[in-house]
Amino acid sequence: MFKKMGIALGVAAMLAAPGLSAKELVYGSWMGANASTNQIALPAYFKLIEEATQGEVEWTLVPGGQLASGPGTVDAVKGNLIDAGTTMAPYTPRELPATNAIFNRTVAGDDVVGTAGAMNELLMLNCPQCQAEFKRNNAVGFAGYNTTPYLLMCKPEVKTVADLDGVKVRASGGGVAVIKKTGATPVAMNPAEATAALERGVVDCVMGSLAWLRNYGYMDIVDYVLDYPLGMAGPPMLMYVNRDAWNAMTPEQRKAHIDNAARLVAIGTIEAQLEVDAEVKDAALQKGITFNTGGDDFAAIMQERTDEQTAEIVEIATAAGVEDIEGLLATYSDLLDKWHGLSQDIGMDVDKFTEALNREVYSKVDPEAL
Repeated sequence: MFKKMGIALGVAAMLAAPGLSAKELVYGSWMGANASTNQIALPAYFKLIEEATQGEVEWTLVPGGQLASGPGTVDAVKGNLIDAGTTMAPYTPRELPATNAIFNRTVAGDDVVGTAGAMNELLMLNCPQCQAEFKRNNAVGFAGYNTTPYLLMCKPEVKTVADLDGVKVRASGGGVAVIKKTGATPVAMNPAEATAALERGVVDCVMGSLAWLRNYGYMDIVDYVLDYPLGMAGPPMLMYVNRDAWNAMTPEQRKAHIDNAARLVAIGTIEAQLEVDAEVKDAALQKGITFNTGGDDFAAIMQERTDEQTAEIVEIATAAGVEDIEGLLATYSDLLDKWHGLSQDIGMDVDKFTEALNREVYSKVDPEAL
């Protein structure tokens, strides 16, 4: 109790303090304190920034939605309530329509590293629409990570597509279309909100990464996991930074953030996603959660989604005012092919992934042009 009270008082003091300097930047995360992103990826990055700037820039991480919810992060950053946060475009599609179009493209398979590489190259070097919408919302965005393939974590047992008829599933992005094809009902909410929703029966399943069993406490609620990859979607942006705070930094400080962005993506994808998934699966099995593998009926659903998604995304994005969405999606497909080749050598090596991201993406990003 006293620890929570101390956190709350600390947050209040930060918000009340006039004129926070660049040394005291506040990162408001809607994810829980135990989320692997908050436990592993962001602390490592913030330490690198502090070292690179010789202590001139210090980030304070405030987790658990104390300062902003998932859907509220874009406005919180825009309005200077927080200096940065994790942003998911499907939560704010009107504000981030181009980024949301990327997010809505379901990537089949399980090449987590290759998909993360392609997402970052697309976002940073090939999507001027994305950069323009960040700017319109008084923000700078970089360091998108990739989740592991989405699975179904459920209270009722699901072995086949037929078992999902009438089932309520928390889903977002391209996962919404996948869930609709199964006959289930998609329900929009962020992963943290889904914990109570599962307990109350508002949803029966959550479509998400296996690490969420631990990150959001689903481990104590669900009994079954459908261990079939139902697509990857992203990028969730780890560094969605208030533009005023960004501009208040020196050029050297801004450069330090971009110079270390590749490391953040690599740690955020490999250590905070892939490695955690493996640990969580072992723990779930020991707890008695049943894993069902799925089969050809789910493969057919994923093939339908792959075949149909481009036309659907083009229609929605065009209506939202995104220009040349066909070209953007074509570039994404090319980059997925490119990074699938690169990922074969990278494997699960954080150093190799960092080097590849720096070589292919972040060495080409000018911090002063963001």
